[in-house]
Amino acid sequence: MTMFLRWCALPILILSAYPAAALDQPVVWRDEDTGCAYLLTPQGGISPRHRRDGTLDCPDVAAGTGVVENMGRDVARGLDALQREIERLRERYNRP
Repeated sequence: MTMFLRWCALPILILSAYPAAALDQPVVWRDEDTGCAYLLTPQGGISPRHRRDGTLDCPDVAAGTGVVENMGRDVARGLDALQREIERLRERYNRP
Protein backbone atom coordinates (compact mmCIF):
# COMPACT_ATOMS: atom_id res chain seq x y z
CA MET A 1 0.00 0.00 0.00
CA THR A 2 2.77 2.48 0.84
CA MET A 3 4.53 1.74 -2.45
CA PHE A 4 1.31 2.56 -4.27
CA LEU A 5 1.04 5.89 -2.45
CA ARG A 6 4.62 6.77 -3.34
CA TRP A 7 3.98 6.10 -7.02
CA CYS A 8 0.81 8.21 -6.93
CA ALA A 9 2.35 11.09 -4.98
CA LEU A 10 4.99 11.94 -7.57
CA PRO A 11 2.58 12.54 -10.49
CA ILE A 12 0.24 14.47 -8.22
CA LEU A 13 3.07 16.81 -7.16
CA ILE A 14 4.17 17.33 -10.74
CA LEU A 15 0.63 18.03 -11.95
CA SER A 16 -0.06 20.43 -9.07
CA ALA A 17 2.91 22.60 -10.09
CA TYR A 18 1.83 22.74 -13.75
CA PRO A 19 -0.60 25.72 -13.50
CA ALA A 20 2.08 27.91 -11.88
CA ALA A 21 4.52 27.07 -14.65
CA ALA A 22 1.94 28.06 -17.26
CA LEU A 23 1.88 31.72 -16.14
CA ASP A 24 3.64 34.05 -18.54
CA GLN A 25 6.21 36.50 -17.25
CA PRO A 26 5.36 40.22 -17.37
CA VAL A 27 6.82 42.30 -20.19
CA VAL A 28 8.60 45.60 -19.60
CA TRP A 29 7.07 48.48 -21.54
CA ARG A 30 8.50 52.02 -21.58
CA ASP A 31 6.17 54.98 -22.16
CA GLU A 32 7.47 57.14 -25.02
CA ASP A 33 6.15 60.39 -23.52
CA THR A 34 7.45 60.08 -19.96
CA GLY A 35 10.19 57.46 -20.36
CA CYS A 36 8.85 55.55 -17.33
CA ALA A 37 8.88 51.76 -17.39
CA TYR A 38 5.82 49.60 -16.64
CA LEU A 39 5.24 45.87 -16.24
CA LEU A 40 2.52 44.48 -18.50
CA THR A 41 1.04 41.06 -17.81
CA PRO A 42 -0.52 38.89 -20.52
CA GLN A 43 -3.76 38.99 -18.50
CA GLY A 44 -3.97 42.78 -19.02
CA GLY A 45 -2.51 44.09 -15.77
CA ILE A 46 -0.14 47.04 -15.59
CA SER A 47 2.02 48.31 -12.75
CA PRO A 48 4.93 50.76 -12.49
CA ARG A 49 8.37 49.20 -12.53
CA HIS A 50 10.71 49.98 -9.62
CA ARG A 51 14.48 49.97 -9.41
CA ARG A 52 16.39 47.97 -6.80
CA ASP A 53 16.52 50.98 -4.49
CA GLY A 54 12.73 51.36 -4.53
CA THR A 55 12.47 54.38 -6.82
CA LEU A 56 10.32 54.43 -9.93
CA ASP A 57 12.09 53.44 -13.14
CA CYS A 58 11.76 56.88 -14.74
CA PRO A 59 14.50 59.07 -16.19
CA ASP A 60 13.54 62.13 -14.09
CA VAL A 61 13.84 60.23 -10.78
CA ALA A 62 17.33 60.51 -9.33
CA ALA A 63 18.98 57.22 -8.43
CA GLY A 64 20.01 58.47 -4.97
CA THR A 65 16.48 59.27 -3.81
CA GLY A 66 15.64 55.76 -2.70
CA VAL A 67 12.65 54.96 -0.56
CA VAL A 68 14.79 52.76 1.68
CA GLU A 69 17.34 55.53 2.24
CA ASN A 70 14.62 58.02 3.16
CA MET A 71 12.96 55.54 5.49
CA GLY A 72 16.28 54.81 7.23
CA ARG A 73 16.91 58.52 7.68
CA ASP A 74 13.42 59.01 9.16
CA VAL A 75 13.87 56.09 11.56
CA ALA A 76 17.23 57.48 12.70
CA ARG A 77 15.68 60.90 13.35
CA GLY A 78 12.86 59.29 15.31
CA LEU A 79 15.29 57.29 17.44
CA ASP A 80 17.32 60.43 18.17
CA ALA A 81 14.19 62.29 19.25
CA LEU A 82 13.14 59.35 21.44
CA GLN A 83 16.57 59.22 23.07
CA ARG A 84 16.46 62.98 23.82
CA GLU A 85 13.00 62.59 25.36
CA ILE A 86 14.16 59.70 27.55
CA GLU A 87 17.13 61.74 28.77
CA ARG A 88 14.84 64.69 29.55
CA LEU A 89 12.46 62.47 31.54
CA ARG A 90 15.37 60.81 33.37
CA GLU A 91 16.71 64.21 34.45
CA ARG A 92 13.22 65.32 35.49
CA TYR A 93 12.56 62.32 37.74
CA ASN A 94 16.08 62.10 39.21
CA ARG A 95 15.96 65.63 40.66
CA PRO A 96 15.86 65.67 44.48
